Amino acid sequence: MREPAPPAPRPRVLRRDRPRWRVVTIALLLCAWCVGGAAANQVAVPDLPARPGVPVEVAESLVAAFRAALVESGLRVSVAAIITPGIAGSLEVEFTRLIAELEGTQFAVSGEIVARSGAGGEPFVINILAVDVVRNRTSDLLSRPLAAATVARVANELAALVSAFVSAEIPLGDAGLFVSSEPRDAEVRLDGVPLGRTGSLDVVGLQPGRYELEVRREGYLPEIRFVELRARDTTFVHVTLTEVTGGSIRVTSTPTADVIVDGERVGRTPLTLSSLPGLRTVRLERPGFAPFESTEQVRNFRVTRTDVSLAPLHPTMLVWDTARPGLVVVDGTLRQDGYAEVGVGLVRIELRSAGNTRSFLRAIPALGVHVLDLASGEITPLAR
Repeated sequence: MREPAPPAPRPRVLRRDRPRWRVVTIALLLCAWCVGGAAANQVAVPDLPARPGVPVEVAESLVAAFRAALVESGLRVSVAAIITPGIAGSLEVEFTRLIAELEGTQFAVSGEIVARSGAGGEPFVINILAVDVVRNRTSDLLSRPLAAATVARVANELAALVSAFVSAEIPLGDAGLFVSSEPRDAEVRLDGVPLGRTGSLDVVGLQPGRYELEVRREGYLPEIRFVELRARDTTFVHVTLTEVTGGSIRVTSTPTADVIVDGERVGRTPLTLSSLPGLRTVRLERPGFAPFESTEQVRNFRVTRTDVSLAPLHPTMLVWDTARPGLVVVDGTLRQDGYAEVGVGLVRIELRSAGNTRSFLRAIPALGVHVLDLASGEITPLAR
């Protein structure tokens, strides 16, 4: 007796009214819903160990000020008294996650305070690492030079970085982004927020605008670029990563500046460069601003991040991008260093490029640093 024929396969219907990015958008919304809870805004901060050469009172005052600054930012802090110094100072992702799990918090930090070698500058350096166990996120290694007199300022700076890590969100919308890489399985970050890993990450729907895209994988130099996303359109980005030995340093500054590492000029911010493990001296220079110098600890397969706001040397300044071709004349004087000291009120600006001269008046509305856009001629306050 013949068996009945199997039913004919049903035709596959493509739903053109449901773009693939909507699936990722829904998943992200569900993820955001899941993280709400008792520990969602709680950070475990154990006592960070003082390495040889660091006075115990400096470490204790720094940790106390750091916890207080986190509380002032709106976060709840767990003292993590049961955490041993070995785990608290590990700067390892697995042990930092363990701190959060033992304390029942979503976020945790580990860190250490070490003595600097060599003369000049602050005598100590604090290094911390933050994790998010719910969304499986990890910060870069955050470092700051430290002295007994700068404890309060450094604590506030670190608290601001951790607070930004805790509150990082993805603005969802109808501008699509798809990222691939060689090799695959690289982490994708957008404005510092992890989106997923290449190979398993689908099209992501975001608000239109300009974003900093970072693709990283252990053992490779992170690739960082800016992408412009448009409404109802999908941007495709493919990144080829470069294999490295050691770690890397990511340097950003406001405004942009020249970067010198161990006495060698290596480029201009924003900049990511590979480095052998160990202590590295990073110096930022830009005419019109005080130079900045710090000692950074580079670790294997880690990104050490340095974010700097340079201090202006004058109360009111006009700055512009020196990488763009052309000459800038301010109030009749040629300015070739990328800045001009000005006063509040009207200034006359001439932009000369390829035989073309544009001349116009612009108002400096208040004290501070203002940015001149060489393309449009518009002036805006420097975002710090």
